[in-house]
Amino acid sequence: MTPDQKVVLLIFAGLTGLLVGSFLNVCIFRLPRECMSIVKPRSRCISCRNFIAWYDNIPVVSWLVLGGKCRHCKTPISFRYVAVEMLTGAIFAWAAYVQLYHGRADWEWERAVWFGVQAGLASALIVCTFIDLEFTILPDEITLGGLVLGVVVGGAFSFIYQQTDKYAAIVPSRFPFLADALRPVAVGLVHASVGAVVGGGLIWLIGFLGKIAFRKEAMGFGDVKLMAFLGAFLGPQAIIMALFLAVFLGAMFGIGKLIIVRRMGYVPFGPFLSAGALVMVFAAPLVWDGIDAYITFIKGSVDR
Repeated sequence: MTPDQKVVLLIFAGLTGLLVGSFLNVCIFRLPRECMSIVKPRSRCISCRNFIAWYDNIPVVSWLVLGGKCRHCKTPISFRYVAVEMLTGAIFAWAAYVQLYHGRADWEWERAVWFGVQAGLASALIVCTFIDLEFTILPDEITLGGLVLGVVVGGAFSFIYQQTDKYAAIVPSRFPFLADALRPVAVGLVHASVGAVVGGGLIWLIGFLGKIAFRKEAMGFGDVKLMAFLGAFLGPQAIIMALFLAVFLGAMFGIGKLIIVRRMGYVPFGPFLSAGALVMVFAAPLVWDGIDAYITFIKGSVDR
């Protein structure tokens, strides 16, 4: 693939992300309300109820041209819609950049699968994050549907665990009783299943112990389903690290909020789980290398 072709694909991925982001806005608005399909009717202003014309629904551009207001009633349109579109476009472009210029897969079709997994996971987590922030719920359509899809994708493309899960000792690398063609499928299915159980089980255990300690619900079951879904895609070790990252990010946010507003209040954990998972999706090798470097440094300090 020539450098010019890579640039074209990079731009195309970013533009595709903007369009997908527009659809994600529909999901964010409609899924928690359960009042309409995400497919129909077409988008309309929530204030004056007028349908939005296609030329007023171009990602980012239409919002800027209209000055962030409805063409008919002049009601302000939340900047969140533009933020979701730009965030999705940026993530799609970054996923394409990683696979085009730094992908570790041997074949181009494997890089395409990797791009699809990364972009799809990011899209699902964007929807979950914004819904959780507004309604403190996580939609089953994404978490349970994603869990099933994760097992299927893991079985079909077991190589996706090679980049997000550096260590494979927890899952057998060989199944002698299976034909060679079926061994990768078996490894992928086991990896996805174990990841789902570990992810969902860990967060359920944390919630169970927290409920005993604080005598109130410490973790919603939606978080359990979200972690099972993510575990199916990330694998067992990567989902454990994603949980550690989520706890760290949540703690930093909580400390900052406590310092600034002097009270904690309720903070949904879904966005932090999503952030931890995205770090492992896009930067797992860096995380594992950082851990190895830290362990080496500690061992060196002890030896002295």
